[in-house]
Amino acid sequence: YEEARRQKPHCSMALCWMFNEPWPTAANNSIISWPDHPKPSFEAVAAACRPRLASASFPKFAWTSGETLSFRLWWLDDTFEHAIGSLEIKAFLLAPNGERTQLGTWKTPPTRDNTNLSGPDLHVTLPVWRGADWFSIQLWVSGHDDWNSTYTLAYRISR
Repeated sequence: YEEARRQKPHCSMALCWMFNEPWPTAANNSIISWPDHPKPSFEAVAAACRPRLASASFPKFAWTSGETLSFRLWWLDDTFEHAIGSLEIKAFLLAPNGERTQLGTWKTPPTRDNTNLSGPDLHVTLPVWRGADWFSIQLWVSGHDDWNSTYTLAYRISR
């Protein structure tokens, strides 16, 4: 959903293949299971559809120790409300052991309503985390907790 939003105005929408299941099923790609139980993917879709948010685009979602993780920061705004000026977005690497490392800070130019901003690319070489199979990237918007985002990525140790 966020990727479709980043491509505005060339991409006009992203659709969920199946929102809910109309009867009990063993397996499906819906985000609401029968009769009305949200699956974990429902929360992810809802977070990606917030009117304003800090976002990150990744070339892939599975990474290996020793690789250089690269991603781009974005500001997504689909509102027609007043402009909010410049923002400060901080990016953190959250290790599986709970250790958090700041990777960079982006001070955006003044924002306009209904406008996306492409930010800087960030890079970090991934260390070895024994027994880990994930890590996270957290984006924090100073003064606006509801615009923060977290991305959990797959991880393995190189052979």
